[in-house]
Amino acid sequence: MHIVALGGRLDADGAVDVELGLQELEAAGARHFVVDAAGLIYASSSGLKSLSVFAARVVQNTGSVRLAGVPAVLQAVFKQGLAQPIPTYPSRAAALAGHPAIGIDPGLLHTVSRLIGAGSIMPAGGASSELAEAAARLLDAKVAPGQPVVPRPPRAPTPLPPSREPERDAEADPDADEGLGGKLRRLLGPK
Repeated sequence: MHIVALGGRLDADGAVDVELGLQELEAAGARHFVVDAAGLIYASSSGLKSLSVFAARVVQNTGSVRLAGVPAVLQAVFKQGLAQPIPTYPSRAAALAGHPAIGIDPGLLHTVSRLIGAGSIMPAGGASSELAEAAARLLDAKVAPGQPVVPRPPRAPTPLPPSREPERDAEADPDADEGLGGKLRRLLGPK
């Protein structure tokens, strides 16, 4: 799932930039997008055409595009200007809620919990809400009241590598002044 936040003007120049960025994401294998338009102040027909072509291409390749947070002053422009209807939501959170591409891979959750030594926090039922709560506990995110908090074992301090430990000079004169003042006294002599 990729969230693309648009801001400023979606005109001919902006449409080219957005299109290139979206093509890069597609080439990298991205298939699901939420386009957050909350930051837009202007949208031209060329910008909306670019979004329509992008959405049609993604849907044709079994992906999804959701449009979120279109400002009230631009809602009519988007409604009339989009050749390809794009599912629209009032906010980014609403567009993400219940999206089929959002989920927690139980295998990944198990592997992560094993790697960081959190033990088994996998819920027995495996329901997505339980998995989300387990992931939140794993990542020390705030969990809903009443949910158990997974205790973390205290971490031992990480030792510095030998090259980073303070150097000790066994032959140094213990009476020698250290720092800039000592160097100046050696150069200029005593008062």
